[in-house]
Amino acid sequence: MSESNVSLDELRVLVVEDEILIAMMLEEMLEDFGCLPVGPCGDLASALASCEQANFDVALVDMNLGGVPATPVLEALDKSGIPYALSTGAEAQGTSDVPRLQKPFNVSDLQKTLHELSRRRG
Repeated sequence: MSESNVSLDELRVLVVEDEILIAMMLEEMLEDFGCLPVGPCGDLASALASCEQANFDVALVDMNLGGVPATPVLEALDKSGIPYALSTGAEAQGTSDVPRLQKPFNVSDLQKTLHELSRRRG
C-alpha cells in the first residue's frame, strides 16, 4: 500500500517529549495531518502511565526525557506491540529497525514516519 493510500485521519499518536516547544510543534503538525495527539508526556512516569492506558495507535518518543533515558517506555511499547518512532537528536543503540526522526526534522519527514508507523499497526 502506498503512502497516499494510508490515511492518517484519526490516528492517535502518543507524544513523548520533554521540550514543551517541540511538543507543541508536534501536536500542531499532527493535527494538520488529521491525527489525534495524545499527551504530550514530558517525563518517564507520565509516559509509562500513558503506555499502561494504551489509548493510542502509535507513538513518537524522545529518547532523553530531562536527562533520563526513555528505554522503559520503548520496552512497554514493544511489550504491547504498539509501533513507535524515535524523535531524537542523539544516537540510539539497538534500534535499527525502529523509524527515527532526527531532530531537527521537517513536516515531510514526520508525515512519512507516521505513514510507516500506521502500516505497522497490528
